[in-house]
Formats: sequence, C-alpha cells, structure tokens
Amino acid sequence: MKDGRKEQILNSVLRTFDVVELLARRGELGVTRIAQEAGLDKSSVYRILATLKSIGYVCQNPATQGYANTSRFASLCPHAPDTGELRERAHPFLSGLAEETGETASLGILEGRDILYIDTVQCSAMIRVNLPIGQKLPAYCSALGKAILAFLLEERVRELFGGSSLEKFTPNTLSSYGALAEELAEARTLGFARDREESHRELACLGVPVFGADGRIVAGISLSYPCFRHPDQELVERLLLPKLREAGIAVSSALGFRAAYPGTPESRTTKGQSANQPSKE
Repeated sequence: MKDGRKEQILNSVLRTFDVVELLARRGELGVTRIAQEAGLDKSSVYRILATLKSIGYVCQNPATQGYANTSRFASLCPHAPDTGELRERAHPFLSGLAEETGETASLGILEGRDILYIDTVQCSAMIRVNLPIGQKLPAYCSALGKAILAFLLEERVRELFGGSSLEKFTPNTLSSYGALAEELAEARTLGFARDREESHRELACLGVPVFGADGRIVAGISLSYPCFRHPDQELVERLLLPKLREAGIAVSSALGFRAAYPGTPESRTTKGQSANQPSKE
C-alpha cells in the first residue's frame, strides 16, 4: 500500500519553492545559473519564473535579464518582519558590536524549525566563526534560535519541537523537549541564551532577542566565538553580554519597541506589559 502522504506531494510545487528560496538567498540570478544551482532543466525554470512573474512574485531586470523575488512575498505573512528593513536597521549595530567585542555578530529570524541568518559581520580576528547570510541552523541548538523561541508561546514551541526527539549534532546538543523548555524558561528570565558547543564542536555563542513595535519577537542577535578564545563561561558573559544586550535593545528601539527589555532592571520592576511575556504568535 502506498503512503497517501507521498501521493499528495506535487513535485512542481517543490521545484517552484526551490527557485523561490534560491532567489531569496542569492538575489538576482539568470535562468542558467538558477537551473544549475537548483538542479533543474532550463525549460522548467523558464515555466516557473514565467508563472511567478505573471502573478507578481518575481520580476525581471530588463538590463541583465536576471530574475529576483518581489516584496509581494511579505504580504503573505503580515506579522513577519520585513527582512530588508530589519537588516538595514540592525546592520550599523552589528558592525559596532563586532568591532567592540572582536567576535562575529549575526542577525537571524525564525523560519520553521530553523534559524535563517540574514546578516553577519565578521570580526577582524584571523580565526573566526563563519555564518554566511542564508545559512540555516536548527533553532534548538543555536543561542540566537533559543533567544527567539524563549519569547514565543509555549504552545507554539511545543508544536515545533515537542513531537519528536531532537537530533544531536554534538555531545552537548539538547536531546529532549523537556531540556529545551528548561533552557527557554531560563533564557526568558535572563534575557539571553547560550549555545555551548551544541551545534558544532569548539564553537560557542550568546544570543539576545529583538522585538518589534508591537512587542512581538521578530529576530535575534548573536555573538559567535571559538571556545579556545573564551574558555571561561562566566567570564565571557561578563565581557560580551553587556555589549550584546545593548545591541539587542538598540535594534529593538530602532524598530519601535518601547517596553522593558528582558534581563534589564526595568524588566524586573515594571508591573505593566514587558517583553518577558511570550509573544502571541
């Protein structure tokens, strides 16, 4: 007996999203390059692009004949941040953060169960963490991801990660929903999250949340570093966390956020609405 779920999958839809996601990562591309990188034949790519162009989701540059996604995709998720605006608002603070701390600063958003890195500023050190724009990591083993998950409703986090065991990438990777829930509760109280060699050996990370004008969690900012440079967890938090939190507050403020930022003295004394309340996403 055939699996009914497999019978319902449309390969044409899968191919379309392969093209859309490629353009989202790479920007404007020609048909030949799209076909090569997506592993499709050029005739299929032409048909996909013509269809998307006819309904306004893709545009063609008349000078280069290249194709790019349009902003119409943003209308599909009215509560999602405009990633272009988010990058523009956050980039100066990421640059300052990387320069002041000497470590790699990144901006990411939640995409399904993963973190999608939408901006990264490398540090000047010879040995650095490489997190290119467009890379994804499972949110549960990323400090940036946990900083976002901590401010979603528990029901939403359970929907994402409560139904199965968590894949282990290193001996330190969280392997159960219960362990993840405990870390998220701590991150919500402290206002930051940790990744202690959970996605890659010898790499660690600290992450803080970014909130929009309506108080919803929209992104996260992280500092990533090789463990040999900061072997003492308590010391690295004293050194890096104040600057990282300043960046999280600054980017949130630039987006119009006005409530008490989690982990600050104001968040512990404010009786009204604060960002320590999970977003009703």
